[in-house]
Amino acid sequence: MRSKIRTCALILVLLVSSFQLLKGQAALLVLIFGDKVATENFYFSLKVGVTYSMITNVDEGKNRVSANFGLVNNIRLTDRLYLTPEFLPLSPRGVKDVPILTTGNPNLDDLLVNPSSTDRKLSYIDIPVLIRYHLTERWMISAGPQVSFLTGATDIYRSEPLEGVELLTELDIKEAIKPVDMGGVIEVSYLFSKPMGGKGMVIYVRYNLGFIDMLKENIGDPHRNSSFQFGAAFPFIEHAGDD
Repeated sequence: MRSKIRTCALILVLLVSSFQLLKGQAALLVLIFGDKVATENFYFSLKVGVTYSMITNVDEGKNRVSANFGLVNNIRLTDRLYLTPEFLPLSPRGVKDVPILTTGNPNLDDLLVNPSSTDRKLSYIDIPVLIRYHLTERWMISAGPQVSFLTGATDIYRSEPLEGVELLTELDIKEAIKPVDMGGVIEVSYLFSKPMGGKGMVIYVRYNLGFIDMLKENIGDPHRNSSFQFGAAFPFIEHAGDD
């Protein structure tokens, strides 16, 4: 329960902080790249949200909750169509309460009997490239491929080998996970407030599904990353673009 409260608190801090960081981030981009990066034809958005992740074919696992954060480039192709490549350096995934896995060390495995919880934490850098279509002035849908680069992978075991003694064991499993994951993204978003003069907000719901088995060696059903995300993007548009 405490871990869930801490996670929600961290996510809330990120959401609140994003409002404060928006103008500074946008002003810096304009300073570096000029006014052309803040028009309706070409602009950036700061994105922050919550991820509910899962790994397919892990029947006993539970959703892992984490925060995600990144930058979106919005490129207008037509009045209704946009190309939106994204860079998400903070995009953790994984699963909670997975079945006990052997470590390969018999002495250590003996201590991991009946763990109270076993979590798998995966850290990725995501680069989705989406096409966004504006259904109406405010409602939008997006879809496209995503490539993810693994930056870390850890199994965490909490067990009680002796009465009253809690053992926390972290096992680096990065060598067992493929370094690159390929997947697809579909998203529905809503323009909550129009982005003009450095202000604005878009709220979104997104589903990600990996196309390949994340494990390097797996003789069973494929384990694929799967996640739902929701959050907000804060676009910066200083002035209207040229039609």
